[in-house]
Amino acid sequence: MGEMRHRSLPERTADVICDMLYRKNYRVGAKLPGELELARMLEVSRNTVRQAIRLLADRGILEVERGSGTFVSSRLGMSEDPLGLSMILDKGRLLKDLLEVRLLIEPRIAALAAERRTAEELCQLKDICSRLEQAYSQGENYYELDMEFHTFLAGCSKNLVVHSLLPAICQTIILQESMIRARMGRQTILAHRRICQAVANGSGSEAHDAMMVHLVQNQERMLRREEQETGSTDLYKK
Repeated sequence: MGEMRHRSLPERTADVICDMLYRKNYRVGAKLPGELELARMLEVSRNTVRQAIRLLADRGILEVERGSGTFVSSRLGMSEDPLGLSMILDKGRLLKDLLEVRLLIEPRIAALAAERRTAEELCQLKDICSRLEQAYSQGENYYELDMEFHTFLAGCSKNLVVHSLLPAICQTIILQESMIRARMGRQTILAHRRICQAVANGSGSEAHDAMMVHLVQNQERMLRREEQETGSTDLYKK
C-alpha cells in the first residue's frame, strides 16, 4: 500500500491515460488529444502529461511521432509472447487448446460488446468488417483485418482485463493462417457479418451465439485438417 501511495504524479497520470484508452476503445493508430488538451482534461500540468506519455511509450502503449502527435501503438503494451506460447512445440495441440479457451470466453466478450458498445464504436466495427470483406473479394490476405475485428470487438466490451487475453486470440488466428491451408473464406465473411449485425442490434444473446458458431466452425475446419493428415479426429491420441 505504501508503494501505491508514493507513486509519482506522472505515473498516476499514465494510469489514467491508460484507462481512458480502454474505456473509450482507442484503436491501434488512433491519435490522442494534444498535450495541452490532455493536461486540461486530467487537471495536471503539460509537463506531467509529457512525462506520462513518455512512460507509456516506454511500455509500448503509445508511440510519439515528432511533429505529428501521439498515437496508440500497434503493440498496445503487449510483449511479443506474454503467455509463453512460443515454448509449446506441438502447434496442433496449441491451436486446439487456444480455440477451446476462446470458446469459453469470446462469446461472452461479444455479448458484452453488443450491450456496451457506443454508436461511434459500431461505425468503426462496421468499417473493419467492410474492409475485411473487400480484402476477401479482391483475393487479398485478410487475416490481419480478422485480428483487428476481434481485437476491436473485445475493446467494445469495456472490460479492462480482456486486453490481457487478446494475445491468445491473435495467436490463434496467426496459427490458423500458418497451419490450415484451406481457408473458410466466404464462411468467415458471413460469420463476421452476423456478429457485427448482432452488435448493431444491441443483442447480447445474438452476439454470443454468432461468435459461438464462428468459433465452432473454426474448430471443425481444424478437425477436418487433422483427419486428412492423420486419419484421426482425436488430437490427444498418442
